[in-house]
Amino acid sequence: MPSSVVDAEPVTAAQARAAWHAGVAPLLEAFPDYAGDILRAITFSHRNPFPVPVFITGRAGAGKSTLARAIRELTGQAEPLELPQLSLASIRKAATAGEALIVDDAAPMGSRARPPMFTQIQGEIYISRNSPLHAASIVVATGEQTVDELSRDRVLLARINRRRAPIEIYEQLHSDVAAGSRRTVHTYLQAQIPRVTLSRADTAAWRIALGDDVAHDRRRDAALHVGHVLLRSLELDAGPQRRRMSTDDQIVTAVHAALLYTLDNGASLVGATVATDWILGRRTEDYLYVIPSELMPFIRAELNNPALTTNAVAAALERNHLLYRSRDQGRSIPRSINGTLTRVWRLSPGLLI
Repeated sequence: MPSSVVDAEPVTAAQARAAWHAGVAPLLEAFPDYAGDILRAITFSHRNPFPVPVFITGRAGAGKSTLARAIRELTGQAEPLELPQLSLASIRKAATAGEALIVDDAAPMGSRARPPMFTQIQGEIYISRNSPLHAASIVVATGEQTVDELSRDRVLLARINRRRAPIEIYEQLHSDVAAGSRRTVHTYLQAQIPRVTLSRADTAAWRIALGDDVAHDRRRDAALHVGHVLLRSLELDAGPQRRRMSTDDQIVTAVHAALLYTLDNGASLVGATVATDWILGRRTEDYLYVIPSELMPFIRAELNNPALTTNAVAAALERNHLLYRSRDQGRSIPRSINGTLTRVWRLSPGLLI
């Protein structure tokens, strides 16, 4: 079982930024296509377990172990994991709830494991809710074997086949200063991430990341989005985002944020005969009946998209089972709102949770 680094000294924001420059910047330069998302995944894991495993594949000598070592330092693991034998049972035994699990060379080219170890690891995480792997803060495995095409949307995959940065960057990456700096970054994230307050939209994205009934690729991309937001709130730059939430999930989170914002700022969801200054719609035990024209300006503002159409929003909500269309009337239906027959969306009350 890997032991965690215990760092008693608090880290200031200035010290964290200096450590980021010394230990993380060369990592981003050495692995420009993948390090940023891995950093976002690690950051999210300080709040909740990252929802999918991280698999690093590629030929021998491409830098997989270098990246795994850096991840180990960024997740507070003092020593590399040593398994008595390469098996799922050994990996399971090494996992600890709430801690990172980094298995270097989990899937070597000559392995005869069937199914392949990458497949076994992700199956253990997704199928067995009681497995220690499911409860680990983040699971990272490297290997020369490939990840099958059907699994690629179910994991965070980094395919490394050649070294792209100058040799000086790798020398810097392997230095004791860089390693110590990454441990300092871990200490800072561990202390600060739980204190960050997410916006309404980002809280909705966080819920998508945690949703057991949500597709794995959606959970992954939502978690990466939240990780990006958390790093940005701490003024730490992990480079450009390679993955973004789907358009539908961006719309869903914007609707959630817009509903809460309007209700916090004077709008009402009222009964059919109650008059208020700003009526957003009506609420019953089963549904929210929302007037689209009252909500759309706030949805567009949340997404910074003035051209976003009402139909596009309604379609995204319907695809995600949050808007209930009428077979005869379509996505907007007539309802009495404060005594006036008005066309409204019939929405799930879950959007207010």
